[in-house]
Amino acid sequence: MLKKDGNNKLDVNKINSTVSLFNKILKIGYLLIIVVAIYAFTLIIKEWSIVGFLKTVLKILTPFFIGIIIAWLFNPFVTWLQKKKVNRILGTTIVYILFLGLIYFFVYNIIPMIASQATDVANSIPEIIDVVSDKTNDIFDGLKSNNLIDYDKIKAQILDSLNEVGGNIVSGLPTLLMNMVKSFISALGTFGIGLLIGFYMLLNFNNVSKTLLSFLPKKIRNTAEDLFITMNSTLFNYVKGILTVAFFIFIADYIGFLILGVDASLLFAAFCGITDIIPYVGPYIGGIPVALMSLTQSTTTGILVIIYIVMIQLLESMVLQPLIMSKTMKLNPVTILIGLLVFGHFFGIIGMIFATPCIALVKSIIIFYDKKYHFTNYRKE
Repeated sequence: MLKKDGNNKLDVNKINSTVSLFNKILKIGYLLIIVVAIYAFTLIIKEWSIVGFLKTVLKILTPFFIGIIIAWLFNPFVTWLQKKKVNRILGTTIVYILFLGLIYFFVYNIIPMIASQATDVANSIPEIIDVVSDKTNDIFDGLKSNNLIDYDKIKAQILDSLNEVGGNIVSGLPTLLMNMVKSFISALGTFGIGLLIGFYMLLNFNNVSKTLLSFLPKKIRNTAEDLFITMNSTLFNYVKGILTVAFFIFIADYIGFLILGVDASLLFAAFCGITDIIPYVGPYIGGIPVALMSLTQSTTTGILVIIYIVMIQLLESMVLQPLIMSKTMKLNPVTILIGLLVFGHFFGIIGMIFATPCIALVKSIIIFYDKKYHFTNYRKE
């Protein structure tokens, strides 16, 4: 029992201390439950070969998912046109014409340039490896081996690795290019079917949502609809923000690389923009190749490119991210990194791209049900 003072009153400080301790234990308990759940989920995925099954299902249903994403992304624009007294069929057609026009411009202008630059980079790989080998020799020539470190052996291992990588790339380049062409043609066919599905879904997007909700029991339809609205808002804000930031990175890097005289500027700028979608590690994945490429051109160019990339990333992290992404779900960096590791392990680079929005959706679901049923004392900041 809690002690009372001389005035027969409860010890408020002791009660507060006990409640505070209990809340801390409860938070630790929640964390342990989450860790155990993730571990159990990982074991289930491994034992039941769920990843392989999911990949097969996703591959079959890829056009359907493309259609859903296209309809979901374009629905706000079509809805806006409806508010301006434009018929939904006409609004959908207008949006699709603009989108197809953008695709036409991209396919016939941007893709050939990127493909040409990619071919040039691939053909220059032996020369790049020779430059890297020469610079490696220059670095190790100034180092003397001792009883602790054998620099000659380290240098030989690095040079052997570089030669092996170069040989593999040169020998496998024709096959790689052929596979890329086949994959591109296959992707165009899949995307075309997805466009068609998306068009018909967009014509009746609200009805599609209602149809999906109709499969649920009546008791939970209202809750499911509210949850859908919450998830949709979270995901759309995230996608809108991240694509805006990625586009800025692409434009800024392309202009900077052109000014600095980097070979294949468009290719590397596009790569930096795409990889920037991946939180924290994305800028490094995108920046390392262009930094290495520019260093093989000249040391000065390489240093200037590295400085420029760092400046752009600082601008993004300190200005753009807080400004543009302010409406998105705030996630703990540790949570994001764990998600990147897990999704990257099972799904590769594609998994890393989708890790953060998936985690944001899970968090929005948890917050939604917590506010509705008061499972915990957690509240969104």
